[in-house]
Amino acid sequence: MELYFIEGTGYAMRKKIFMVLLTAVMAVSASACGDAAQKGGKADTQADGEGTDGAKTESTAEADKIDYQAQECVKLGDYLGMEISLPNDYKVTKTQIEDYANSMAQYSAQPSYKDTNKKEVEEGDIVNIDYEGKKDGTAFEGGTDTGYHLKIGSNTFIDGFEEGLIGKKVGQTVELDLTFPEGYPSEDLAGQAVVFTVKINKIVKEDADAEFKLTDEYVKKNFNVATVEDYRKQVKDYLEELNKNNKTTDTRQAVVAKLQEVCEVNLPDELLGARTSDYVVQFTNNNCTDGTTLADFLSKNYNGMTEEDFRADITNEMRTNLTTELILEAIAQKEEIELDEEAFKEYVKQQMEVYAYEKEEDFYKANGVDAAAGEAYERKIYVCNKALDKVVESAKITYGVSEEDAQE
Repeated sequence: MELYFIEGTGYAMRKKIFMVLLTAVMAVSASACGDAAQKGGKADTQADGEGTDGAKTESTAEADKIDYQAQECVKLGDYLGMEISLPNDYKVTKTQIEDYANSMAQYSAQPSYKDTNKKEVEEGDIVNIDYEGKKDGTAFEGGTDTGYHLKIGSNTFIDGFEEGLIGKKVGQTVELDLTFPEGYPSEDLAGQAVVFTVKINKIVKEDADAEFKLTDEYVKKNFNVATVEDYRKQVKDYLEELNKNNKTTDTRQAVVAKLQEVCEVNLPDELLGARTSDYVVQFTNNNCTDGTTLADFLSKNYNGMTEEDFRADITNEMRTNLTTELILEAIAQKEEIELDEEAFKEYVKQQMEVYAYEKEEDFYKANGVDAAAGEAYERKIYVCNKALDKVVESAKITYGVSEEDAQE
């Protein structure tokens, strides 16, 4: 079993938009690179690409038709050498390791049971059984177990299994002639007649007062490690990697927030409207299939949200993202950061592997209203990330100290 966190997705409707800037370190090197089309201050985001038939394709995105210059929209402040403090020191403590190790182990733990004096099986009882299933006299895979706890009436087993134990006594061995359902996932067993030999060992009940104990046997069975100490080492490695990623993400978020403080942005209304419209189109294309309207989809999947509320929410998201985007575009232009085609291709390749895309066209389509728009967007964000890298590297960052304490 792997160690993991399950995070809330929040607005599942949102693509990466611009939040890629706030993620962990990019997969490719942080050497200076940028979009050659941005030289001279003009942000020409329209990208022509080749379709599957080899013909040139042009972006249909409204935002790619807007002619703007980032340096004219942004008044850059002192973006290099900014002083930033973060309260977390991102160190893993013994207490954190112990707490996480125990919580994960208990989450995976099976209930504890204690014996009862009951002798005859009834509906709702929990029985401890040994069983073996055979088809044509031969035991089949997955049909045998010992010491299994089965709640009668839970419908855990195929029809007739649990019912066949009702009225039987502890210590008794029962032969159950049963048939697997036609739709059973295993083709070898679907619709087949089988015989289960079941021994009823005892009737038990859950022990709510049982104290959980972390043992070598338990971690070996559940976490594929030999000892509890090995398991704690696994937890420590996981938490350290998690802290490393969180440190990178938090640092980039803090730098972006500081950039928004020291820089002034005049966001073109036309660009904001176009980017919002593009996203609404993309969202509709991705989710509203089989004749479903956007209004119907939003109402059904987002607690009755209206199209007006949806667009307003996306506009707010885009305003925040575009503000950061323009600042970083302006920095990229001022620092003459240029895009390295080979490095960009490697980045795209790695992103495709992460998100299981087989074709570049499909990867780009997932990030724009069409493949050309998606490629233009990826190129822009790639360059902006490189600009952010430069700002982060120059920043004077203190960890383990809050912003308020740092100012005292």
